[in-house]
Amino acid sequence: MLFDFDAYIFDFDGVVADTESLHFKAWNKGFGILGGFLTEEEYLPLKSTGRKHIVDTFAKKIGRKISDEECLEICRIKDEYFKNLCKSIDKSLLINGVEDFLARLKSMGVKIAVASSASTTTELLNKVELTNYFDVVADGNLGLPKKPDPAIFLKAAELLGVNPEKCLVFEDSPAGLKAAENANMAFVAVGAKSETAILEIENFTEI
Repeated sequence: MLFDFDAYIFDFDGVVADTESLHFKAWNKGFGILGGFLTEEEYLPLKSTGRKHIVDTFAKKIGRKISDEECLEICRIKDEYFKNLCKSIDKSLLINGVEDFLARLKSMGVKIAVASSASTTTELLNKVELTNYFDVVADGNLGLPKKPDPAIFLKAAELLGVNPEKCLVFEDSPAGLKAAENANMAFVAVGAKSETAILEIENFTEI
């Protein structure tokens, strides 16, 4: 069943590479200017939902409005710190078994895409040396609505020239899993729980 699809679409952060932990650290670096932070439990449902939603959630936690100037500064610090963290990214951050699985899919002749809300996806794919496995990259630079809106997955399917119902998505975030469902795509939950996923895995060594 897992190999009955025409195309395979991967989120990047937390699915291909363990970079989600770097985003978490970087956000809290930014929030530090207001003397607050988000816990991992609080951050989990915010993954892939976009920076406005993340900042708004933090504002609710600290109980006050965050001005546009403060928001810009938080995001500037977050981006700068994340960029610095990314300098050390290499294959050691890959999710276990993902490269072997990508090679397996490539040998089957199916189409493969990345669909990520992050604008840094292409740069990070180069750093972990996986660019050649993917036919297309749909990322935050396209300006599409953030997950759980299905737009990024539908765009990936369009770029691949494949019917959405013939695509299988690999996702780790609650918003991403919902986005795949909203796109009418089957999906695998990676390091996450989902009652509607066709499979739940911790990493790709289980496939």
